[in-house]
Amino acid sequence: MSNDAVRTETSEFDGVRKLPFTTPDVYGFLGHAYVLGILQNYEECKPWIYTHYNQLYISKDYMEFGEYRLDFFPNLMVLFGNVPWLQYRQTNKGTLANLNIDIHAFLQCHLDEGYYCSTYVDEYYIPNSISNGVHHFSHDLMVFGYDLNRKIYNIAIFDKNRQFSFQEVSFENFDLAYYNDEGQKGISLCRKVELREYGGSRFGAQLGRYDLELQTMLDSMSDYLHSVNTSKRLRFHYQSIEGYYGLDIYTGLQEYFRLLAEGSLNLDVRPLHILWEHKKMMTARIRYLQEQGALGEESAALEGYTRLEGEAMVLRNMLLKYFYSRNNGTLGDIANRLGPMQAAEKQVLSALVEELGGHNHLVPYQFEEAVKLEV
Repeated sequence: MSNDAVRTETSEFDGVRKLPFTTPDVYGFLGHAYVLGILQNYEECKPWIYTHYNQLYISKDYMEFGEYRLDFFPNLMVLFGNVPWLQYRQTNKGTLANLNIDIHAFLQCHLDEGYYCSTYVDEYYIPNSISNGVHHFSHDLMVFGYDLNRKIYNIAIFDKNRQFSFQEVSFENFDLAYYNDEGQKGISLCRKVELREYGGSRFGAQLGRYDLELQTMLDSMSDYLHSVNTSKRLRFHYQSIEGYYGLDIYTGLQEYFRLLAEGSLNLDVRPLHILWEHKKMMTARIRYLQEQGALGEESAALEGYTRLEGEAMVLRNMLLKYFYSRNNGTLGDIANRLGPMQAAEKQVLSALVEELGGHNHLVPYQFEEAVKLEV
């Protein structure tokens, strides 16, 4: 099945419902993959996407459990209500059971209303998943479509090759996976807000609009450059999170590989995968800023981050090689390359921040015109 954006346009309902979902630029953690898989289909969502995905952190809370979990800040491990383009609903399996609501009727009704559904299942029963037929494992998946004629759901999961992919699962298998799951019970639903909905109600101004503002982006880039704990900016909402932030994450990663070589920690490929995805997002952001006129075509930042993206991919592939060889010399080689990479990124990002700081405004997304076109 193709991982390209999936769209179904029909004048009459033919038993098939498939919401737009595309291969995301960030999929190291499913929370990011689910959100971006939806939003990347829409031009008007680019300002939000590229204002975010600047900062990285390794939470001290995870480190205390022996996990050096490198992630974007803020994380989207669970679909949360702070994305202006998404409208949310939350429930859980217990509530549906107490109300005698059939999960299939629940899913199909919400998909008909444009809601994507993230729920936990036992992957033992999900074909082509990592755990299929091997061991019972509670994990979340995204449902973005169904076909009543073939009796299947369209889902997004990590497949048996540990790749983020689009799959099909029969109603019968989904039923087994859902009702036999003994893990988490939460169910998250979200719907992409349409442009024409903004302004339709004076109570919904927080939804469906996010203009690109250069200063906000620069603040985030500066936090990364100077290793600032960005969570302290959000103390109005929740407790700040201690750990490594920004360029200091390289120090955290060097510590991780030292402990891994000593046998003190378990192998986890995700930190270097996320490092690579961060550089990919930086190159994509620079191209977007060039399109918006905030950076000149001659900017050296694109070449600099393209090189960093390539280096991050090399490091990730070296760690994948270690997964099979278990040669600790590979871990030492990775750790030795992190220091020069940190220095190179500091130089490139410093120049980029200075260059962007010379622009006092960006042309905002032409929201009003877009609304006229939608009506």
